[in-house]
Amino acid sequence: MTENIQQADFKKKDRTTKILIILITIMIVVIGVLGFFLYDLSQQKQEIVIKTQEVVVEKDNLRKQLTDLLDDYDDLNSSNDSLNAEILREKEHIAELIKELDGVKNYNYSIQQKYEKELSSLRKIMRDYVYQIDSLDQLNKHLIAENIHIKDEHSRIKNEMDEVVEKNDELELVISGASVVKTSHISVKFLNKRGKETAKSRKVERLQTNFTLVANDLAESGPRKVYLRIIRPDGYTFSNGQTFDYASKKITYTAYRDIVYEKQNLDVVIYYDVNETLVLGKYIIELYMDANKIGESFFTIEK
Repeated sequence: MTENIQQADFKKKDRTTKILIILITIMIVVIGVLGFFLYDLSQQKQEIVIKTQEVVVEKDNLRKQLTDLLDDYDDLNSSNDSLNAEILREKEHIAELIKELDGVKNYNYSIQQKYEKELSSLRKIMRDYVYQIDSLDQLNKHLIAENIHIKDEHSRIKNEMDEVVEKNDELELVISGASVVKTSHISVKFLNKRGKETAKSRKVERLQTNFTLVANDLAESGPRKVYLRIIRPDGYTFSNGQTFDYASKKITYTAYRDIVYEKQNLDVVIYYDVNETLVLGKYIIELYMDANKIGESFFTIEK
C-alpha cells in the first residue's frame, strides 16, 4: 500500500518536473523570440536614425549647392540690360527655391530629385549666361578696338585736314599779302594860301601828300578809297572826327582820295587844309587802302 502511494507520488513529481521543463523551454523560446524582435527593432531604429541623418545631410548639401549657385549668379556681370534682367529673374528663382527647401518638413527622395533637376537646369542656364557674357565682352573689346582705330583715323584725318587748312590759310595770307598794293615815293609839300611852296610853318595853309601806287598784277582792279593819316608830334591825328575800319576797329583819318586802280603805277595826290599852327617836330604819314596799311613815311618841321 505504502509502496503504491510512493509510486503515485513519484509519478506526480515526474509529471510536474516535465511540465516545468516544458514551461521553462517555452519561456526560453519566448524570451529568445522577444530578444530577436527587440534586436530587430533596435536595428530598424538605428537604420531609421542613419537614414534620417542621411536625409538631413542631403538636404543641407542641396541647400549649400543652391546657395553656392546663387553666389555664382551674383558674380555674373554684363553691360547688357536685357541679359541683366534675365539673370536677376533666375537669382530670384534660386532664392525662392532655398526658401521652399527650408520649409520642407518631410524631406524624401522624390523631393531630392525635384531640386536636383532644378539645380541641373539652373547650372545649364548659367553656363549659357557665361557664354553670352563672354561673347559680349569679346564683342565689346572688338568694338572698342574698332572705335579706337576709328578715332585714331579720325584724328589722323583731322590733323591732315588741319594741316591742309593751315597751309591754305598760309597760302591765302601769302596771296593776300602779295595782292596788297604798295606805295612808293611818298613826299609832302607845304603850301601857303596862294598854293606856293613855303618853308615857314606859320605860313603853311595846306599839306600836299604825293605818292605812287605801285603796279601789282595780283591786286584787283577797280575803284578804291585811299586814306591818309598825318600824326602830329604829340601823337594826335589831324582829323575832323571822320573814321574808317582797320584791324577790327575804327581809326581816325586826315583825308581820303577816290581813285581807280588798274594794276599799273598810279600817281596820287591828297590835300589837307591846315586849320592850326603847325608845331615843330616830326610828323608821321600813314596811307591805307583795302583795309591794309600800304605805306608810311614822315616829315619834319624845324622852323
